[in-house]
Amino acid sequence: MSELRRPWFTLTKNGTVLPPVFEIVLGVLGLVVQLLTLTSGGPVETITLIVSVVAVLLIAQGVADLVWWSRGDRRARAQADAS
Repeated sequence: MSELRRPWFTLTKNGTVLPPVFEIVLGVLGLVVQLLTLTSGGPVETITLIVSVVAVLLIAQGVADLVWWSRGDRRARAQADAS
């Protein structure tokens, strides 16, 4: 069977679910902490905004990875190729 062509945003080669879930959880945790920092009433620092953007990107990348692997039989094909 031919090698499954993956888009640039997929980090896993065989469609495992755990790495994207870790990305989403880490992104949500970072975003919650940064939102609490932003709403605390203190001055907004640049690093807070940068970490917020990185957290949103982590969430988006994890969700995109999960969605791409869940379409069709991509996960089953990749796992069959691996074995």
